[in-house]
Amino acid sequence: MAYLRLIRIIKCALFSTLFIFIGGEIMAQTTKETLTKKEKKIFDAAKTFAKSGELDKSNDKFLKIISLKPDFTEAYLRLASNYYQQKFYLPAEENFKKAINLQPDFDPEMYYSLAMVQTELKKHAEAADQLDTYIIKAKDKPEKVKKATKQRDNLRFITFALKHPVPFQPINMGDSINSENSEYSPALSLDGSKMIYTRNVKKPTDFTGQEDFFISEFDGTRWSESYALTDINTLQNEGAFALAANGKYMVFTACDRRDAFGSCDLYYSMLMNGEWTMPVNMGHKVNSAAWDSQPTLSADGRTLIFASKRLGTLGGSDIFITQKDEKDAWTIPVNIGPTINTEGDDESPFLHPDGVTLYLRSNGRPGMGKHDLYFSKKNDTTDLWQTPVNLGYPINTYGDEGSLTVSLDGTMAYYASDSHPSDAPKYNHLDIYSFELYEDARPKATTFIKGQVTDAITGKSVKAAITILDLKTKKVVFKIQTDENGEFISGITVGKNYVCIAENKLYTYHAENFDLTDVKVFSKPYNLDIKLQPIPKKETIEPTAPIILQNIFFNTGSADLLPESSQEIALISNMMSENKNISIQIIGHTDDVGNDADNQLLSEQRAKAVATAIIAKGISPDRIQSIGKGETQPIAENTSDEGRRKNRRTEMLVKIQ
Repeated sequence: MAYLRLIRIIKCALFSTLFIFIGGEIMAQTTKETLTKKEKKIFDAAKTFAKSGELDKSNDKFLKIISLKPDFTEAYLRLASNYYQQKFYLPAEENFKKAINLQPDFDPEMYYSLAMVQTELKKHAEAADQLDTYIIKAKDKPEKVKKATKQRDNLRFITFALKHPVPFQPINMGDSINSENSEYSPALSLDGSKMIYTRNVKKPTDFTGQEDFFISEFDGTRWSESYALTDINTLQNEGAFALAANGKYMVFTACDRRDAFGSCDLYYSMLMNGEWTMPVNMGHKVNSAAWDSQPTLSADGRTLIFASKRLGTLGGSDIFITQKDEKDAWTIPVNIGPTINTEGDDESPFLHPDGVTLYLRSNGRPGMGKHDLYFSKKNDTTDLWQTPVNLGYPINTYGDEGSLTVSLDGTMAYYASDSHPSDAPKYNHLDIYSFELYEDARPKATTFIKGQVTDAITGKSVKAAITILDLKTKKVVFKIQTDENGEFISGITVGKNYVCIAENKLYTYHAENFDLTDVKVFSKPYNLDIKLQPIPKKETIEPTAPIILQNIFFNTGSADLLPESSQEIALISNMMSENKNISIQIIGHTDDVGNDADNQLLSEQRAKAVATAIIAKGISPDRIQSIGKGETQPIAENTSDEGRRKNRRTEMLVKIQ
């Protein structure tokens, strides 16, 4: 059945081409045979029967004229067209070939038509060869050549894909999620404990049915019975959902609402006190007068990617991107570009929490059928999206695929399909399936980082700006604001060394290093407990407690600062520039390896090196003091490598001038 869907596509696109022979155009243009009066009568009768749909009678007449005129090219072509209409593909192929053998240059359309017949016969490679010939011979028909080229590329892809299938064992997610109606567009919470998806809640035969959101929860063993998301659902349509990493912010599609700018717009809602707030239209800056739908959010919630049919597309629907600016306002969406978008329809984007893997569906690239699923990854060097790669057969079929989402660890994928296994005959229409995603199509290994920011003195929660940096490249991985409880959560890839920076103008900054370089798989979240020291007020007598500068690095046994220290130096200088009333003391410490005098000198030199680097940023030397404590103030036992590592540290003491 799936294969027949592809054929229907081909028929729709090429119907007029395939049956050009019936209209008499070729006869007028190229036929030179001289027929007797009797032969002409037989030939005319054959054409008349064909026109009236009496194909068996027409075939008999064409066969008779061919027996009388075995070199009559047009008769073979018209007979082949009849056989095609009757779905007699083998004799259709035979007669198209006979015509081509008789007169290879009779008309390029016969190669096009033969390709369509061979496609029906699943002779994809041979069909592609015929289209190659057509492309060469029909140079005066640029639009048809363009279509033929696209179809040729599809056939080449199908040939390859069928010979090289990818691992794929879809599992219907069962009664707890699927029903007799259609379910689609699944979205997972960051930790994989919740799935929110769209269901057509009216009868499957009602194509104007109402779309609502449903949610199911995973307890580690099974998915719970789903229930309607009543806070969001209305009597109108809601569909295509994106959930922020913290589970407290959503973006979704709603259609035909009074406050809409187009047929479908993007709306947002926030979870407050356990309930979702009244949905709000995202405004004219994000939405357009056209169709805007199918949103996906980055792990930090500051990038929104969606599909749209607005002005500025390359063809049908395109994928657009918008980001939050410094004031937390969404910027005007821009087309994500021709590397991702095509002249066809490019839709259903899903940005994985790794931030560099984008899944989508498209009918504008070589594929198996209507819409295929693809993935693209950002180039590590250029930060640009790479050409999308087809997910392959049998994930993609001759039918229509879409709405794919992938788990945080990249192992499991979820999507909607109307191609069902024989062991689930009760399911019909679209159902949601899960399957294990093969290695090459997986995103980068990703865990999630969560933390809470509190006041180091009072223990109360603090709202703060969180920045995660790649320590090696100094590239910002993501920025995020804590919620009212000082909490934050986001996805983050493993295999790198990171710095987490927490900032609030009333507090000294906090920069904490966490190294995931040697981590391959991370099944549990990385937790950060961040305590911010209040910046001293004028009335404060005592300075704050010393702050360990976790991102100050030296060569072993040396006072030479490593380049990785630059971010910490910049943070200190910025803090001092914004707070003119404070001064700092930089304190160097060592472990107990070596003699005491050498350790004392090294600690002094390291503290001075840090102070010098800060002064180089424009901070007055009068506000900075450096001292060394050598090995005299350990914070851990010097009996292990880990203990000695903790003791080799640089501290900062903040005080009022």
